[in-house]
Amino acid sequence: MLSRPLIDAIAALRREFPTDRVLVDDLAFDAAMAVAASDLDSVLARLLELVAEGLVGDRHPHDAFDLLVAADWLQWDMPAVQAITAWAGAYWHTALLSEPEDVDAGAVLGQLTHLRLPMVKWLSVWLDELDGTGAMHLARFLLDGSTDAAWTDREDERRQVRAWAATEPVVNGLMMIGGSHLSDGQLSAVLDLLISGDDRTVDAS
Repeated sequence: MLSRPLIDAIAALRREFPTDRVLVDDLAFDAAMAVAASDLDSVLARLLELVAEGLVGDRHPHDAFDLLVAADWLQWDMPAVQAITAWAGAYWHTALLSEPEDVDAGAVLGQLTHLRLPMVKWLSVWLDELDGTGAMHLARFLLDGSTDAAWTDREDERRQVRAWAATEPVVNGLMMIGGSHLSDGQLSAVLDLLISGDDRTVDAS
């Protein structure tokens, strides 16, 4: 079930990218991707709705983001850019607030790197959510890395996460509030990792 912010963000996308194409809401991800190759605007809201619902079949969610980059979406009219950016923000925030057994926020972050937005956009939100499931997602990513295909050829982004996690605000946030949400030994393992400078998240694939 989609979160309220995602429902609202998809509704905003539908307003910004209206379509006369029939049966758009019935398209599966593969079919929507095929249409998007020549008429992205008409199926954009549907594509991002399917990504949010995890209904991408044998494809990867970031395939839709790669299409946007190929279409140079950051140079579109400001309302269109804002609608897509707001959807991405809702997608990320929803992942951080989800239980780690339900959603892998590390994988979602890897997907979002494909939009070519600054990493600080995602990391600043993560810092704000360390008092809850965000701390669990961060510990999971730091200790286990991510095998999601979205992280392929994203080593610079991995390093940015690792460097950000070792900053004083994040370490203090984990020690003061985030640690209460981690299982026994997880906080110590994460702090040891950050203090030692171990690059396991950089090398994980």
